[in-house]
Amino acid sequence: MRQSRLTSAAGLRWRVILPMKRYVNRAADERGFTLIELIASLTLLSVVLGVIYGSITFGINAYNKISIENSLRDEGDLIMSSIMTELYTFGPDELEQLDAGGTKVVLRLNEEREKVEHQVYIARNTENKGALFIGDANVRREIPVQAEVVPVSAEEPGGSSIKLSCPQGNACSSGLLEIRLLLRHMYGDEPMELELVSKFGF
Repeated sequence: MRQSRLTSAAGLRWRVILPMKRYVNRAADERGFTLIELIASLTLLSVVLGVIYGSITFGINAYNKISIENSLRDEGDLIMSSIMTELYTFGPDELEQLDAGGTKVVLRLNEEREKVEHQVYIARNTENKGALFIGDANVRREIPVQAEVVPVSAEEPGGSSIKLSCPQGNACSSGLLEIRLLLRHMYGDEPMELELVSKFGF
């Protein structure tokens, strides 16, 4: 009985030693990888890294484009609300289209002594970017936005415009005002644009 216990303990010891010996022999083996194994592993690694890089780049570009689109929508809403606020707070007696291109409208308030006029127009600012301006003949206020308000022109026939439709002539106390905004923001070398159109009667 005692002898069998010793035998089983010795067998257990040999079972533990044999895998350790195999591991030591493999670690001492200095043959390394073959060229085919190295090429295969590098190819697999480059494919995996390419997929990871493509996914990250696509995600960053999509995030930036969505951020710019949201910013353009917010700025378009700001410009539209600025025009509406000016119309309702100034309360003009009549509106008149000042140019054939459709970028300038005057709001006229006929008071007893004099006429008071405010203009709403699209023009280039000091940085040569298109912008919306509101104000009287002496003081004009630029609506601060990051995007360019692209004015209608020969190069940009679908650009931003403020057009007045009157039943008769260029000036009227009731009619239809159409505001078309083309906002542009550069993303690298790629222009991102948003077009907004609003029509309302007065």
